[in-house]
Amino acid sequence: MSSGAWSCPHDLDGVCQRVQGAVCEPGMRGCVLEGKVRFAREEMNRPRKPVKAAAPAAEKKPAPPPKRRLPF
Repeated sequence: MSSGAWSCPHDLDGVCQRVQGAVCEPGMRGCVLEGKVRFAREEMNRPRKPVKAAAPAAEKKPAPPPKRRLPF
């Protein structure tokens, strides 16, 4: 989520550190802003459940070379 002059201190690369493993959406259930603020977009003011964040893409290691079998 892009933000203007404000950013959440619990947001770490789009993942909420307060609601473990959830996508950071200000005002969702469990957020420090829940019920304390009103947003300009009406859909942001409705109660929302946290959505699980996608697991970070793991780096793929190249496959090890095949082991040579000796003929004896």
